[in-house]
Amino acid sequence: MSKQPLRRPTNALPAAARRVVDAELLEAATAAEPGPRAWVGEFRWLLGHAAIAPLAATEPDAPLSLGAIAGQYAACFPRVSADEDWLAGRSMAVVARRLAPLLAPGAEVALDLSTVTRGAEAQAPRTEHMRLVASGLEAALPGALGRYGIVPGRLTLSASADHPGIGDLLRLRHCAALGRPRIAIRLPDALMLALRGAETGESAAWRGDPLPLWQGLTGIGHREPGVHLLLQHTTRPACTLAGAERGDTVLPLGLFEVRADSAWLAVELRLDALPGQSPAEVLAGLRRLLRATLRLADNLVELADWPSPELGQDALVNRRLALHVTGFGDLVDRWGLDPEEFGTVRLALRWIGLLRRLLLRESNALARERGPFPGLELRELQASLSRSFGAERARRVLRQAGLRHRHLLVLSPYGVFPRGCPRRPLPAYLHLLPVMRYADTIAMHGDGIIRALPPQTFRRLLRLAWAIGHNRP
Repeated sequence: MSKQPLRRPTNALPAAARRVVDAELLEAATAAEPGPRAWVGEFRWLLGHAAIAPLAATEPDAPLSLGAIAGQYAACFPRVSADEDWLAGRSMAVVARRLAPLLAPGAEVALDLSTVTRGAEAQAPRTEHMRLVASGLEAALPGALGRYGIVPGRLTLSASADHPGIGDLLRLRHCAALGRPRIAIRLPDALMLALRGAETGESAAWRGDPLPLWQGLTGIGHREPGVHLLLQHTTRPACTLAGAERGDTVLPLGLFEVRADSAWLAVELRLDALPGQSPAEVLAGLRRLLRATLRLADNLVELADWPSPELGQDALVNRRLALHVTGFGDLVDRWGLDPEEFGTVRLALRWIGLLRRLLLRESNALARERGPFPGLELRELQASLSRSFGAERARRVLRQAGLRHRHLLVLSPYGVFPRGCPRRPLPAYLHLLPVMRYADTIAMHGDGIIRALPPQTFRRLLRLAWAIGHNRP
């Protein structure tokens, strides 16, 4: 821990409990408890805490609601035919029927277009396919959604950066008929490896020079608020016993890869809203906060109004929670630490590492009480482990490693930058990026800071975040 003296900030610390409590959410969360009276006070304290917030809150004290916690979904463009009439017109009725239940409650929905069209081998037909789909989305999808009484306005369109039709996707961000959708571009591993290979001379599976595409996309992502760049293959299960899943679309608010038709509860934990002038003081109340948050989220899985049977089933089987931990840069400033000092980086790693261990411990405690998430397939695991280690040791391993949630901790590289007035130049906070090694998921949530960064710093941030994400222990 750094021995640098702590400096008191000029602004007063946020109040520990100042948010209005959503009575409906409080009632729903406590009703799921066998003895609700024991938890009603704890949940009321949690829902009123300034550190717990909805992910897309526009106001600093916006209350949590069930719709805000479970209100983002992701789907893929249906791969049915490469016929031009289908792509430009008839497919939009299928897309509208697919999206209508997701958009109806006012939720945020992402539609990934990377599969347009994977069956075509040549570059030119794939480019033409994306052009046809983009035209169909612009001309036919608003009318198709209108038949369900939906006006587009909460839509995110995504695709992989190596798709030859990416230009047509970017054009849609200005489409008023679609509500000017946000655009999420997934930066593939092959591109990042090719950039490294261009510098080191290593061979890479990439055609041509990757630099023009990289410079172009990062330039657009830096200057355009509606365009988000995110990394591929950075989502892994929190539970070491669970199998990995390959993401094929993105969550529109969290901005990380997920499997299509997967159900997520999402909450933001704002570390800068926790009271305390030292790392130990801030940590003191964190365990109580995490215990109540995980329990509340677990109670809401069955109560959320999932808009499709697939989402409802996935919610019950995997009990996915995305706890977005933000505000770490503000904490470093509050503690009066220099982000460029090695002692600060060591403290940051120990602190976030301890936060992760607390999360795993609380999820494990819930698993011992209520059972691990069903997707863990406990019987098959126990049978397999018993053959190698014996029945008793297998039971002990499963009891110690089993979790109630498939996913838990989400960190964004933008979370290392202070929200307020930083004490030091923003590039200095890049030294805090190693904390992301503890993330289950590296997301790109909170990228509003991008335009305050120099373009080269933004590019460096993306490459460092990718390198850390792909070298996590």
